[in-house]
Amino acid sequence: MNLRKLITLMTFAIALGLGTAVSAQYEAAPEPEQTDVSQQELQQFAEAQGEISSIQEDFSARLQGVEDPEKAHELQIEANEKMTDAVENAGLDVESFNRIAMAVQNDPELQQQLTEILQ
Repeated sequence: MNLRKLITLMTFAIALGLGTAVSAQYEAAPEPEQTDVSQQELQQFAEAQGEISSIQEDFSARLQGVEDPEKAHELQIEANEKMTDAVENAGLDVESFNRIAMAVQNDPELQQQLTEILQ
């Protein structure tokens, strides 16, 4: 998986509302600062991201033919719940996942480390 696709998937996960409350906190926060991410956290992040990617693919396909806005909303809620479960099953909370996602986007060294883990 190339890095651009990974970052796009991470952004998509965050945009889907993977923790609406956390997103609200980021809006009020100043520019993200350098964040320390341990190897274990990066490994957990990679595990969660792989599962999230599968969930996104599944729900994107399921949303393709849906014309009813209420049904689409229900599917989005279900996808968010499954993605949250994936993050928690990997040993992280949503806030930590989002913090790591932001750190990876802003730190080329972390991007490289994540790429190596994913290969």
